[in-house]
Amino acid sequence: MKIVNIIRKYCGVTLLMAGAASVVLNSCSEKIDESDLYTFTGEMMVDHFANNPDMFSSYHEILGLVHPSKRSSSTMKELLAARGKYTCFAPTNDAIDKYLDSLLVIGEVETKVLAELPDSVAEDIVFNSLIEEVAYASTDFNEGALNTTNMRDRFVDISTISENGQTILLVNTDSRIVKKDVEVENGYIHAVDKVLSPSKSTIADLIIGTPNTQMFGNLLTLTGWDSKLLAYRDESYYDWELDGKKIAGITTNTRFSGNWEGRYPDHRYTGFTVFVELDSVFEDKLEINVEDGIDESDLGKLSAWLKDNAYYDGNTSYGTDYASEDNAINQFVTYHILPQRLTYDRLVIFSNERGYNNTAPNVNGVHKTNVWEYYETLGKHRRTVKVTGIKSGKRLNRHSVYQLTNYIELSANSTIPGLSISQKNGDYTNQALNGYYYPILDDLLVWNKDVPEKVLNERMRYDICSLLPEIMTNNCRYNKSTSWYFHPDYFENIPIMSSQTEFEYLPNTGNAGAGSWLNYQTDEFNIRGMYDFTLKLPPVPQTGTYEIRYGINANGNRGMAQIYIGENKYNLAAVGIPLDLRMSDVVVTGWVNDATLGTNDAIEENDKAMRNNGYMKGPKYFYDDASHSGRDRSNCLRRIIYTGQLEAGKTYYMRFKSVLKTTGAEFFFDYLELVPKSVYNSDKAAEDKW
Repeated sequence: MKIVNIIRKYCGVTLLMAGAASVVLNSCSEKIDESDLYTFTGEMMVDHFANNPDMFSSYHEILGLVHPSKRSSSTMKELLAARGKYTCFAPTNDAIDKYLDSLLVIGEVETKVLAELPDSVAEDIVFNSLIEEVAYASTDFNEGALNTTNMRDRFVDISTISENGQTILLVNTDSRIVKKDVEVENGYIHAVDKVLSPSKSTIADLIIGTPNTQMFGNLLTLTGWDSKLLAYRDESYYDWELDGKKIAGITTNTRFSGNWEGRYPDHRYTGFTVFVELDSVFEDKLEINVEDGIDESDLGKLSAWLKDNAYYDGNTSYGTDYASEDNAINQFVTYHILPQRLTYDRLVIFSNERGYNNTAPNVNGVHKTNVWEYYETLGKHRRTVKVTGIKSGKRLNRHSVYQLTNYIELSANSTIPGLSISQKNGDYTNQALNGYYYPILDDLLVWNKDVPEKVLNERMRYDICSLLPEIMTNNCRYNKSTSWYFHPDYFENIPIMSSQTEFEYLPNTGNAGAGSWLNYQTDEFNIRGMYDFTLKLPPVPQTGTYEIRYGINANGNRGMAQIYIGENKYNLAAVGIPLDLRMSDVVVTGWVNDATLGTNDAIEENDKAMRNNGYMKGPKYFYDDASHSGRDRSNCLRRIIYTGQLEAGKTYYMRFKSVLKTTGAEFFFDYLELVPKSVYNSDKAAEDKW
């Protein structure tokens, strides 16, 4: 049983002093002030602090008070004197002095004498300022969160403002970089005028305490979800720093397997992402005056609106028992919450979709086709929200129409354009201890008939990472050039995994040739050993007949698995013959290159013949180079592994069990497709090839 560290602290909300800009930093049109640029110093990081006491004497002293870990006898001063890669957002003497003044006011310190600071305060100052293993210059900054978290495992957000024609870099919205790009032997130093001190509030308390999200904050409290969003860290999970022998005799968090060196996550965090209508949206849509306080009449307006506009089943209650998960307002709230911590830039993944190459992305991240991700929301009633990345930002539950020759969006359904969400909430912080919230700007997010019948009545392609919230919450996805390994009980959505299963994730970015990997979103799992694991499937939006398809990238290193499907995770029925991932034999699959086939009629006949064999060509949507899509490679395939009735609201599981006697054969796991019959067997139009 997992023991979760629950933290609740009514710290209020920091009113930030500078708004976030909406431009990409590398493409700012404003002139950047170059007076604060340094050349390479030839010093170690700690030497620079010692050699510049007028700016860094306080920080230098605090480094000597802090130890890298609880069992380390060395100090951070010694660590930063050694070789390695670090990014340091070092607070100036004045910044530390002001920070300690603020702690004196609230009683968190009793003195400003640095040597007498509580360990927790000194550690906060140092660990929030340092990123290990990566040296970020300012030219590496983009608007949003840096890819690698700091030593507190918190994301560092970068934004800009313009003052007097100069672009000012901001860290976590209100700390200004006053001296950037001090290059030292072991990284980069960026001096900041305010100690980085991200909010310690839980995500619910942050929303409750933010002045312009009062309505949704009240709804969290009324429904009891404020008390359900407290989880932060699983303290029963192996802590590599404290106990090197706790799990399966493994004494290190790094390992080497096959061609890939990897590591285990140091911790197992729980996180949340919440989409929150600003008070102005409630005022506009429901004529609620939030400034006058929220009362029963306001809740009645929302309940009545949901009765007219939501698509809930007959068991839904419209009364005042808001804590019941069958209550309409409770269902409204849960449809806004995802069980994972997602930075704005990772709500959807730009990688290798048509026209975008992750090794040489288009200038300023401009893309030619949409990208999307499907997420299961919290609550008793299993539902899905779709996040779409478009050229103008990100939208929730957008219904798009595409030009099938190049998959560029022609238009969005005029009545279902999707709800706009913002990366920031003006001057207010939106990063909590255990997650982020993103403001909804223009309408109420609700599960209405259009969502299951139009938005989600499509081929839903799930990267496996989107089904495993811990991947994002613990910052494993697209993080580091090494692979990641996971223990059998790490994932909530993999309730059963044998001890013989070696579960490995390859982030791809940072690996040589990653852009040439013909995978959806250029990452994958390679699972070895005598593997046997069970995955909880995402919910279907409405009851009907579906195909479940498995994405293949076949080669001689792969293995062979029997697949089982059903509702009882302990007793699942086998479906079909074993899936052979070694196979790229065109005789078995019937694959013939489209260019060879020539005519549309011949291509359609070949597609039908492949479907009769249980296979489809790979999607045309993703590419391994400028000219070859998944459809162009004989080893990039889709296997139809199940066709049958699936019911909305029910939970289904899929088991994968090795049928080979070797432990070295890989089970490649990239993506699944969940496809309603209305798409693959429509009398109106054939399913597109993307």
